[in-house]
Order: sequence, then structure tokens, then C-alpha cells
Amino acid sequence: MPKRDARREPTPGQLRIAARARRLRGAVLSLLAEESPNRLNADVLLGVLERLHYDVTARELAAALAYLRSRDYVEYEELRSRQLPGLPRLIRVGITARGADLVEGTLEDPGIDLP
Repeated sequence: MPKRDARREPTPGQLRIAARARRLRGAVLSLLAEESPNRLNADVLLGVLERLHYDVTARELAAALAYLRSRDYVEYEELRSRQLPGLPRLIRVGITARGADLVEGTLEDPGIDLP
């Protein structure tokens, strides 16, 4: 009896989700590259993406930033307000040299689709 490959082909829905995540990561890197060396607050980044017609939630942006950080393409710091410590954290995001190399095309990553 022949063995079946344990890996399964991704469904069309999974392929769409993966493609959307790759495009979002690319858009985030491109926006950060335009603003470099300045950093962007995560809420500003989310607003810019929405104005550019990206249908993105805060959770999806957080996942994209975590992915990009794990690959050393972005860095961010979380800051708490001293005046209002109960408020959510403000995250300031910036692109790294490695992330800039990716945007400039001197580095490739199949997990990111740049615009």
C-alpha cells in the first residue's frame, strides 16, 4: 500500500489569506522606508494603510509587525504614557537596515510582496 504524503495542498482560502498577509507586510515595509529614519506610531500606520484602501485590522497589523520583527526587518518600542498609565501602549515602529535592503531589492523574501 503506497504511503500518502502527510503534507496537504493549501486550500484556495488559505492561499488568499497568505497572499493578503504578504501584501500587507510589503505595504508596511514600504511605508516605513518612506518615513525612515523617522518612526511611525502603530495607530498612524494603521490609519495610513486604511486610507490606502487596505482592509486591515489592528490584530492583522500586529501579526504583520511580529513577522517583520522576527525577520529583523523592523524594530519597535512600546511606550506607556506617564500621565495616563491605564491607556494602551503606544508602539513606535521603524525599518531596519535589513528591511531597507529588502525594499531596495538587494534582498529577497518570498514571505513579502512589495508594492
